[in-house]
Amino acid sequence: MHEPYYKVVWPLGKLTYQPITLKPRPANLNEITICELSDYGFKAEVIFPIIRKLLKQRYPDIKFVEYPAFGNTHGTQESEVIAGLADKLTKYGCDLVISGVGG
Repeated sequence: MHEPYYKVVWPLGKLTYQPITLKPRPANLNEITICELSDYGFKAEVIFPIIRKLLKQRYPDIKFVEYPAFGNTHGTQESEVIAGLADKLTKYGCDLVISGVGG
């Protein structure tokens, strides 16, 4: 009698991209530029100012580029906004990004 034979497939599949090494996290956020990205889906106009205020209290030399500078990351212009995102992040000297606040 033969043992059953099962063909097994890896459920995650093969990588279709090359993994990259991320930059290390900064030791602190002073003199760091944080860019805000929003999908304008839930109270960005309330939440981002709170985040800015709290981070400024802790890191007085932190800088922000506010979300209106980038456009809506999930709207009728989404494709254009995302297509130009890398250039804008470079233009504004972004070190870190806060994206998708709200619920």
